[in-house]
Amino acid sequence: MATKDYWMLSRPQRKLYRLPLTVSALNEAAGESGWGGNRESHLVFEEILEREEIKRRGARRDRTGSGGRTHAALVRSLGLAFNSDETGRLELTLAGTALAEGENPSAVLKHQVMKFQYPSVYSMSRGVDISPAFKLRPFVLLLRLLLHPELGGYLTNDEVARVVILNGTGDTEADADRAAAEVKKYRSTEINEAEFVERFGKRGDTFEKIADRFGDIANTVFNWLEVTGVIDRRPGEVGLAPSGGDEAAKLIEKYGRVKLIPNPEDEDRFQRAYGLPPGKSKDTRNLSGAKGITRNEFVRRQVTTKLTRMSEQELLVDGATSNIVTRLVDETGFSHSEVEKAAKKVLGTDRTLDNFLYSYQSLPYSSAKDAPRKFELATAELFRRVFKLDAECVGQAGREPDVVVTKPGEWRGIVDTKAYSGDYSLPSSHERAMREYVETYRAAPGAPLRFWVFIAASVSKGARHRVRQLADLVDSPGAVIGMLAWTEMIRFAQKGKIDSERMADLFALNSELTMEDLKKVLSADRDVSLG
Repeated sequence: MATKDYWMLSRPQRKLYRLPLTVSALNEAAGESGWGGNRESHLVFEEILEREEIKRRGARRDRTGSGGRTHAALVRSLGLAFNSDETGRLELTLAGTALAEGENPSAVLKHQVMKFQYPSVYSMSRGVDISPAFKLRPFVLLLRLLLHPELGGYLTNDEVARVVILNGTGDTEADADRAAAEVKKYRSTEINEAEFVERFGKRGDTFEKIADRFGDIANTVFNWLEVTGVIDRRPGEVGLAPSGGDEAAKLIEKYGRVKLIPNPEDEDRFQRAYGLPPGKSKDTRNLSGAKGITRNEFVRRQVTTKLTRMSEQELLVDGATSNIVTRLVDETGFSHSEVEKAAKKVLGTDRTLDNFLYSYQSLPYSSAKDAPRKFELATAELFRRVFKLDAECVGQAGREPDVVVTKPGEWRGIVDTKAYSGDYSLPSSHERAMREYVETYRAAPGAPLRFWVFIAASVSKGARHRVRQLADLVDSPGAVIGMLAWTEMIRFAQKGKIDSERMADLFALNSELTMEDLKKVLSADRDVSLG
């Protein structure tokens, strides 16, 4: 089979937001059995994927476990698992173990995406076989292009599909200059479709078929790039988020200067090196000396999978409550004592908040019809469970804000969630709606209105000025906040560094509330405590 002269990525899932659950499910399925060629293990994994609704249920065309293998290929392509020569089993790498055991998914997956490289075990595998001319970390090159002075801070899906994934063979500054020149050429010159088909087509291909196929790859590239937290998605393109330039430069500095991982032909050595999570420099585990899977470990793995799925939609910050244990017993069929012991061990970490936020921050970008409603409900849950406030979703009632939060007997706040990708600019229609909400709640009996806030995926540069204008117009303070600062604020609150009073003060800034604002507040608090 001829090698491929373009990038490829495994893509059984549109985005990576459910990957922690997939890794837990794979760890549950692998058990003590070998993986390579073991159809029964593949089928067990496929059944768990369906059980946890990662993979759609339905009649299978065969009983080969191909659906399970496809999802396992995604896990392995990101350095989270490997076929161990020592044990003959599929083993999680340290990064895979970190993900399965509840460490911050955003941090672990950002690390793995930025380290993703060609050549690799994945790129050299059967059916992929990417040309050895590609020697790079693709996401380092993409960030260099987004920062490139000649490209205006954006890349379109077509530019990545028809130029970058074909010509991006390295990730140095010189490679970025060459790729940027090709993108500029594409922007000014129509593509030669006949030459494109001759170079990249298979028998029976048309330009449209190839363009669609490569367009799917580019879309997957953009989906993975979201994990870095530095981009905004717009229809058909990506650009750097308003506050993403500095962080993108830091990522390039960190990952662009490290040599590519050697030995891609040796799965055990390569994957152990690729699968080192943040803060780890070596995998010294002696897997051959590990004991077999005990009953307790078998129970713990399935409970871990169940809790990972629950924590995507629930804030399990109260630990292994009797209600949670009862639900787990009903779902697994294990004894109460076994489940309680496993649940207490699994929920003894911060996994619940991190998993919840990892899923939560995907909602503004989701194209699912119920994403706006889920975003609204999840936001109310965060106000209730993390900030210890009353929070009611009232937006379904008509001309009402999405959420009203209340500190009983003291104050109220109005929250409008904006579940769509791209920079939020506070358009005039939203401004008019907020004016109406403020007037209504200020006149209504009950606690006084203390703030209003828009929560969006990211915020445009002009939004802070519009917030200030609106605050002056309604004579009531408010703010707009993007997902990066909002999720950081939630983490600070969970650690006890920001309470509901400080939150209300921050939401009365009459501007965009940024990461820098949060750092200033925490720094000032630290200075006061030291004084």
